[in-house]
This record gives sequence, C-alpha cells and structure tokens, in this order.
Amino acid sequence: MKAAPRSKPASQTQPKQSALRVAFDTPVLLAALLRNDASAKAMRASWQAGTCRPVIAKASAQALMMALAYPGFALNAAQQQELLADFLPYAEVLPTPASAVRQDKLGFLSPAMQELLAAAGERLNVLVSDTKPTMPAATRRGGGMSSVLNCRILASDEFLAAL
Repeated sequence: MKAAPRSKPASQTQPKQSALRVAFDTPVLLAALLRNDASAKAMRASWQAGTCRPVIAKASAQALMMALAYPGFALNAAQQQELLADFLPYAEVLPTPASAVRQDKLGFLSPAMQELLAAAGERLNVLVSDTKPTMPAATRRGGGMSSVLNCRILASDEFLAAL
C-alpha cells in the first residue's frame, strides 16, 4: 500500500484555544495516514490546522508504530517515519496513568486505547472510533459508554461532519 503524501507543516500550527481534545483509535489513524481520499485528507487537516488536538499515550503510540510496520503495508522505515511525522508533532503526549481503566467497563477497547483514555481522564472531548462494538446508537447519542468514558464517541464520518 502506498503512503499518502506528506503535507507541509505550516510551522506546526498550534491548536486553537477551543480545539477539541481527541483520541483517535489506531484503525482511524491508519486510514487517515495511509489513504489519500477526501476523508483522510480532512482528518489530517483537522489536527494539522489545529481544529482538534489529538492526544496519545505511550501504548497507543507504540500500537501505531507497530501497525505501520505491518508487512502488508510494505512501508520502509523512512516511509513509516514520514507518516509518524504527519501526526506525532501535532499530538499531545500524555503521561502513563498510575492506574488502568476498569476493564470490565471498557473491555471492548484495546489495552493501548484503555491506557490512553485513563491518561486523558476528564480532559478528553471525543473518542473517534469506527470499531463496531464501540458504536452502539445509545453510546453515540450521549448515553451508555459516554458516561463511563467522560467523552463523546464518534465514528470518523460523524467527527468530520461535526468539525
């Protein structure tokens, strides 16, 4: 798979004061970084323009790096670094939390995403995930898991429409 062309950081735009603090799950990030369609471009533009402030924790950064190294993507080390450079400079790296999120409530999420959500705590506005188990209608509309996560859960198309 060919990597999407790297955009030029506009002096690495600082996020706007009202920028949403957003956690992107790994598949959403991969789609935004690897594809070059309108949705992927809009997703990248959202953090590059400072419309949103992505947050990432050590485990989720490692998951992203491991995913980019997947042999099926056929990306060499330089291409992987270039794709990471399209995201990581815009992301706020959170410290590893002292305690994990209760897995009985968030067991449908990967351990890396659980760590990220625990690290973000109350400071997270939106979780962007296209994973079906995380997207029941009640959850997307403000009930269910949103109260456990203390943030809205949006599919990538919903997130883009809300910008």
